[in-house]
Order: sequence, then structure tokens, then C-alpha cells
Amino acid sequence: MFKNKMTITLSSVAAIIPVLLYMYLYREMPDFVPIHYNGEVADRFVDKGSYEVLLVSLFGWFSFGFIRLLQLLLRRLFLRSYIENLALNHRIWNAATLLVTVGFSVISVFALLAMV
Repeated sequence: MFKNKMTITLSSVAAIIPVLLYMYLYREMPDFVPIHYNGEVADRFVDKGSYEVLLVSLFGWFSFGFIRLLQLLLRRLFLRSYIENLALNHRIWNAATLLVTVGFSVISVFALLAMV
């Protein structure tokens, strides 16, 4: 499916960075961290070991899985046009996978840094 192993490698590295950051920052986080903001004011707090904080750090992996699933579904739906433009489609999907994964990983990193 993925012709470009560099895309998988870069996407995986981008997705693992927020998880590693969460594990690194865990000791420095206060016992209760803000998880939701109403404007600039935090209006919901959770325990730093809560599943919600872990989910924030996993945004990159979720986006990687989502874009891969979307690629699979669209490829099956439009098989004929996918095959006709195979090289272009691979380049587009590789770029989209990398951009979406990096984008959501950056969001995770900023959210985790705001919790400290």
C-alpha cells in the first residue's frame, strides 16, 4: 500500500513524539491538568493519569489511522480512476498522510505543553 517507506517512518516519528512527551512531562504535571478551555479560562480539569490526557497525546496516531482508512475506502470506491493515476495518487496520499499526522501531532504537543 505504501510505496514510500520514508512517509511511514516520518509519520510514525511524528505520531510518537507527543506520546514520548507525555511520558517525559508526566512527573512535572500537576495532579489535575486543564483539559478544556472556555476562551482563555480553563473550565474542566482531570487527573494527569486520566485516559483523556492519554487520548490527547494519541491524536497523531488516530489521524494516521484515519487517513490510512480513508485511503483504503476511497481506493476501493474509485478503483478504476485510482489505477489510472497510480503514481500521482501515491504521491498525494503520502503527502496527505504526513501532513495530517504531523498537524495533529503538533496540536497534541501544544496541548500537552499547556498542561504543565
